[in-house]
Amino acid sequence: MSDSVENARRFLENLQRPDLSKLLAFSEVDTDVGEWFDTIVTIRSPKPFADAIAALPPHDRKRIAEAVVSNEGDTTAPSDITCRTLPGHTIDGAQALLPELIVHQQTMIDVGTGNASIQDVNDYYLARERRIAVLCSANGVPYENPHDDLWSWFRYYKQHFGTYAERRQYIRELFKPAIKAVSGRTFATIPEREPTGWERVDRGLAKARSDLEVAAAEEAWQAIGLLCREVIISLAQAVHDPEVHLTTDEHGTLISRTDARRLLDAWLHYEHTGGNNKEIRAHIKASLDLAVNLQHRRTATRQMAALCLEATSSAVAVVAILAGRWEE
Repeated sequence: MSDSVENARRFLENLQRPDLSKLLAFSEVDTDVGEWFDTIVTIRSPKPFADAIAALPPHDRKRIAEAVVSNEGDTTAPSDITCRTLPGHTIDGAQALLPELIVHQQTMIDVGTGNASIQDVNDYYLARERRIAVLCSANGVPYENPHDDLWSWFRYYKQHFGTYAERRQYIRELFKPAIKAVSGRTFATIPEREPTGWERVDRGLAKARSDLEVAAAEEAWQAIGLLCREVIISLAQAVHDPEVHLTTDEHGTLISRTDARRLLDAWLHYEHTGGNNKEIRAHIKASLDLAVNLQHRRTATRQMAALCLEATSSAVAVVAILAGRWEE
């Protein structure tokens, strides 16, 4: 994630707008100068985040524009943003719950204010309502929508609300508990893999995953790198047996018990001799290098921490497969 996105998210968090901040979690941001020297802010996001950002009311879109340029000195924020969809990139599951709720809310508002036809959007509403209900139930998010379809909503507002303002207010209050609950938590971005049975390795990965959920500053993201480095060291110690595998490197130097790369090299050399392990060694080395780099990077970001954790999890999975930890 770019520094401009992180700056924008911090700005929004300080304004007590965690909902807008989380909508930018998977976004890319560009600023440019227009023909009349005006600032153009472009937000590129995966679905359904792009749909949710595009559906925001004008004052929220303006707030995002202000957040994006908040760290650019005297730059004047535009009154709107340009929204684009990142092609081939979709977020689903619990991570997508907030944008799904926002799109759902806006669909009901659009129908209630004459900006959308029920025939055009009801099928999408029905499918989204099912997804939202399942996700909210599975993640303990309060959600009570009495309108199974948009015809139910049509009959309700015709009977109870004579003005558009009343209909908007009703819908916003209906969705407020769920949006507030989802905005106040972070769902894990790294899928949890099957435990390896190596206690320190599994415990370290779980700790890194839980810390990433709440990390919100450079120091906290750097700490993910330290945890990942320790996981790889624990992984190396789990598979390396000093009585069986090499204890010195190619130069005859004693291998330290914290030198994860050489311990894993010695294990691979003995256990998988004759095979071409160059790619496997490179994969493990890259994950370790990424962890060390993140640990010492003062400009760490959430994206870098997530990539580091994913790389570490992948390296652990590779070694676990080679070690036969998941064989039935």
